[in-house]
Amino acid sequence: MIQFSAENKPSFAHEANELMKISVERNTADDMYGRNYPYIARVEIISATMDVGTVYQIPIFVEYNGLQKSFGVDVCGFRVTAKHPQQIVDPLTRLLHGLVNASRLPDYVFIARRARAVFPVYTINEQVMAVTKNGPVFKHVELAKVREYLTDFLHEASILGEKGLSDKLHVRGVSRSTLGLRRPICYFKKRITGQVDFWAPVFQAADGKTIYTYAVNQRRAAAKAAGMEVLDLWELVAEALIGDGRLQNKFDLRPDRLFPPHWQEIQGYLHKERPLQINQIELPQYRDGLHWLAVEARPDEERFGLFLGRSADDLAQRVKADFQRRGLL
Repeated sequence: MIQFSAENKPSFAHEANELMKISVERNTADDMYGRNYPYIARVEIISATMDVGTVYQIPIFVEYNGLQKSFGVDVCGFRVTAKHPQQIVDPLTRLLHGLVNASRLPDYVFIARRARAVFPVYTINEQVMAVTKNGPVFKHVELAKVREYLTDFLHEASILGEKGLSDKLHVRGVSRSTLGLRRPICYFKKRITGQVDFWAPVFQAADGKTIYTYAVNQRRAAAKAAGMEVLDLWELVAEALIGDGRLQNKFDLRPDRLFPPHWQEIQGYLHKERPLQINQIELPQYRDGLHWLAVEARPDEERFGLFLGRSADDLAQRVKADFQRRGLL
């Protein structure tokens, strides 16, 4: 936990304007975190974004190269470094100003790892928008379509290499407290032949008490509930998409790529049934009183995909349709 002295917080770098106020303060936490991040960049929004009054606490790391040391911050996937902590303020100010779009900071970023490129993504009213440096802007109501458009453009520009090969875009969330990046704990997705895809990453909030995603122009959140928060949030998002006319049936939406701990927590609430057999493919099958559920292991990435249905027959039909779409049958 970041701690500060109770009074007269040390601050030796400071910049204030009509947009934001940035100061550098000592991190007085007496632990490994405090040693790795000896300073904090405190950013207060004055009018730079619609989140007036919001304060971000951005940790400043220290790196050693022989007898030399440098300091830096990671903000929305971008890194700023300097020889002294107080020298962080000016480049950090320029970076933050450059990241503001439509009075917002990014909600996500897309990362092309091999190309070492970062693309900010914003939620603006009912649309999602990805921006490129000195290039086009891509907008759509669905994050999945924005990623598709951006991917196609980057392939054409040879940033991602040959289409379908070399590299792909990874999504990360932006912390509302530190502006650091957060890895999704799972995804909600709808991929039905003949319909527009829906794809939304799910993140754990900074306080660890909720999980959240963005859907239908809102941040949707569910309180931690010993694993069932994933299904609670799934219900909320499905209801919102149905109300917006973008989902016909809640079982068309499914949680995918869960980490093992999250699946193990959910599994503890389920009653195991006989396995679901689709041709030569066998999936473990469960029910919880309201739903039938099958789980597909992803051994190459140690994650799990869930299928849900209102009955055993409904579940089997949904799994079969997805396997056919993916060319597995």
